[in-house]
Amino acid sequence: MKYKHTISTPLGFMRAVTTDDGLCRLLWQQQPFNDADSPDHVSRETTSQLDAYLAGRLTEFAVPFDFSFISAALAGWLQIMQTIPYGNTCSYADYAEMWGNRKAARAAGGACQRNPIPIIIPCHRVVKSDGSYDNYSGGADTHPRDIENIKRKQWLIDMEANR
Repeated sequence: MKYKHTISTPLGFMRAVTTDDGLCRLLWQQQPFNDADSPDHVSRETTSQLDAYLAGRLTEFAVPFDFSFISAALAGWLQIMQTIPYGNTCSYADYAEMWGNRKAARAAGGACQRNPIPIIIPCHRVVKSDGSYDNYSGGADTHPRDIENIKRKQWLIDMEANR
């Protein structure tokens, strides 16, 4: 069974989706969700931590994950992504090097794009080698180059840098 709990944030509506084993997805959109929440402890705790993070009161999340719905390879990429420190960014090549192969920068970008738990697993902290960025999938089902998606990535990076 899946549980879900939603909060309204400065960046849109975020819904933690959990199983009995932990957080499996963070849905994020700009309009309210159409269906009702059915929370459990982990989904409520996740949204509580998200609220604290977005308010600048939390720098590290502590919720259990359920990666049983994704490939082992993606789970490995996500585990490494979690080690990127709050307030820092790294390049796709640096992220790939953390994974074990600096030449796998394109695969690193793919892992960022397929991240089912944005913000909590901080794909927003991965940027181009020159420090810039021109894509982000967080917050809407629009194209990753949509300027509103990129503004949300900028907001997260700026928020962390200013705390």
